[in-house]
Amino acid sequence: MKLKSDTISGLLKILLSALVVLQTADLLSTIVYSAGADFFSDKLYPVYEFIGVALTVLYYIVLVLYLVWLYRVHMDLNRLFPRYPRTPGGALACTIVPFYNLYGIPSIYNMIGTHFQTETARLRKAGAWVSGMAVPLLIVIMASNGLNRAIQRADDPSNALLLATSVVDLISYLIYLALCRWVSQGLSQVHADSVEVMYEDQSAAVEETVAQEG
Repeated sequence: MKLKSDTISGLLKILLSALVVLQTADLLSTIVYSAGADFFSDKLYPVYEFIGVALTVLYYIVLVLYLVWLYRVHMDLNRLFPRYPRTPGGALACTIVPFYNLYGIPSIYNMIGTHFQTETARLRKAGAWVSGMAVPLLIVIMASNGLNRAIQRADDPSNALLLATSVVDLISYLIYLALCRWVSQGLSQVHADSVEVMYEDQSAAVEETVAQEG
């Protein structure tokens, strides 16, 4: 049986990679703006405007796709790990409920990483990376929230504030891209192992039946 999250994991990785590329372009544009506002206005503003629109559209597409991916990942986790404690609906609640998600989002990856490490020896390294991203992810989420509130309050945001926001956003997208890759690879490995065990059990059962008939 195929993983529920398999197809959407591939699509999410592609779109997150595109988001990283666009955010990198946004960061470079912000650096150029900080270095020379006149040159930026004359030469790069139309490009920067296009990047901003593309970033906004892609961000919301990725956001919706990420929620679907998270739901399907937890469907796979519940099937592959009988003792996995969080349901797909619970994972979505951890992500979208305000304030609670400050705990919920990091806890998702800490829990996934812990199960990768304890359930299969071959995934200890990947599980350690997934769990290890929980704290940096929380820091980035809090920094992003604070910077965005500061920009909303400012009539004319400073170059330093714009630059810091762009850097934090880029780090955030890189973390989510890395987590998507590690989680999807881990699930694929666990699924492959379970299929291998299933076929071995079936082969053993067939051999036993043949031996009894013989």
